[in-house]
Amino acid sequence: MRLNILKNGHTFLQKLQFRMIKKMMGEVPGPIAVMSYRRQFFGKHFAPWLNKTMRKMKHWTVGEVELMAAFVSKNNECQYCYGDHVEVAKNVYEEKLIMAIMEDINTADIDDKLKAILQFLQKLTVNPSTLTKDDIAPLREAGLSNEAIQEAVQVCGAFSVINRLADAFDFELSSRPAKVARFLFKNGYGMASVKG
Repeated sequence: MRLNILKNGHTFLQKLQFRMIKKMMGEVPGPIAVMSYRRQFFGKHFAPWLNKTMRKMKHWTVGEVELMAAFVSKNNECQYCYGDHVEVAKNVYEEKLIMAIMEDINTADIDDKLKAILQFLQKLTVNPSTLTKDDIAPLREAGLSNEAIQEAVQVCGAFSVINRLADAFDFELSSRPAKVARFLFKNGYGMASVKG
């Protein structure tokens, strides 16, 4: 359900900042509107975690993390986040490879570490209650450390939240996806919650 309050329920200072964001990105994405509205309850806390998860990882590249975000969003059936993060991933990967990954990770031409973690994230996203310690064995065989696994799980956690927000608040699909994607790729998610 698209709430009108997310279009006009922000402070004057936030509205000024939204104008700047609109100039840079062509629009104010739905997640920014949600995380900025009454930000002390959610955005103030969630946005730093999102930025850290997506841009301050040690074991994964920005492209790999964006692929994870798109893949989790696809498995959560969130068209909004799926589309946005496929677009961001295109800044690193060819569209043909991204689509191959999204269609079937088992046959996609990707390295063993990325394949293993995506298989794990698929199960974590779709059937988390069925995970056992045996699901960690393929990750170890692929050479993934505890920290690399934890970073990927953080992406899954963050996008499982954002996917639900996107669907609950009926975020509008981007009218300028490539422009938004370039901005997010270059600048990250530090502006996901605008102070008011």
